[in-house]
Amino acid sequence: MKIKLTPIFVAIILVAVILSGCNGTKESSNKTSDSNNAKVKKIDTQVNELSVDEEKKAAKKKDPIRIVNTFEGTCMVQTQLAYLLGFYEAEGLVEGEDYVFVDSGSETGAVLISTDKADLVTGLIAGMLQPLDNGLEAKAVLGLHTGCITLVTLGDSDIKSIADLKGKTIGVNQLSSSNHIAALRALHFEGMTADDVEFVVYDSDSIQQALLNRAVDVIALGDYKAKIMEREEGVRIIFDTSTDVRVKDENCCVLFARTKIIEEDSERLAKILTAIQKASIWISENTDLAAEIQIAQGYALGELEVNKKLLRTYQFPTSLTSLREAIYRNFKDAKVLGLLKEDTDETQLAENSYVFVEGVADGLDITNIQAPKDPYQFIKKDN
Repeated sequence: MKIKLTPIFVAIILVAVILSGCNGTKESSNKTSDSNNAKVKKIDTQVNELSVDEEKKAAKKKDPIRIVNTFEGTCMVQTQLAYLLGFYEAEGLVEGEDYVFVDSGSETGAVLISTDKADLVTGLIAGMLQPLDNGLEAKAVLGLHTGCITLVTLGDSDIKSIADLKGKTIGVNQLSSSNHIAALRALHFEGMTADDVEFVVYDSDSIQQALLNRAVDVIALGDYKAKIMEREEGVRIIFDTSTDVRVKDENCCVLFARTKIIEEDSERLAKILTAIQKASIWISENTDLAAEIQIAQGYALGELEVNKKLLRTYQFPTSLTSLREAIYRNFKDAKVLGLLKEDTDETQLAENSYVFVEGVADGLDITNIQAPKDPYQFIKKDN
């Protein structure tokens, strides 16, 4: 059968075909568009996920803990050897990433913390009493050792003990300094006060000469210089915090940390403190070797035998309990001596001035500890 296609019929078919083609193209276009959109969304999601990951990593990465440079002085032996002998590294700490050393210049630990120049400083408890009473945002986190301060007089003086100091003059490097407060405590132990003596301030370069010139009767002096004067000038040591029965077991030098670091970076801080605890045990078992390393590395200036004898007089307790006891005793004495504000509750202030950092043991029951690095490599042959 033949079909005759009229012009109108042909036109209708053409229109239908065109419309059908357009719809197919539109559907195909829509599918392509949806596919592209899905790819774009997927890429966006991946980018967002990467951004979140990077933000998390950035948030986790913290600035290194700033430790005040302690590479000078006999009494800094624990922090010196904790670094040199690799105890920090053994705790997984990386210099430059987890910790850095900063110079103190002529500023005290209290000033460095208050001006945000350091996070961890070494200081005598006595020297931090008033800054803490004035609101310093810091806490004691680890006791280091005993000892540090002496009172000396001339060998031919009629002063034989602290009991003979009434009416005498005492030279100190600064009022309210650790040396001054140690002298005040020594007087207090014998029932005297600052009113029973006269304190005279000298700078560190002239205080020894002031005694030799008899400008004062007694001077408060760091134990290393006192040992040298005892040998070379024949001075008499009438009070020594490392041997006096009332304070010989008391932490003198202590580590103080900025409160913000304790709150926000306690994990790394705990590793630093643990490293120092372990170094302390090693030093207590290898005291003469530690003294030898100090001299060889230039950490302690002077004579090896003097350095050895001095370190032997120290105790190196790692107990946090001993730290707490020292804090309470110092604040109690400071209140009696009038060194704290009248309205200060010394017990509450003491409680607020120390903390047991999580992850740090209250003393390490370890003996025969090995240094991570060979200690003998740090001794020069000429020593």
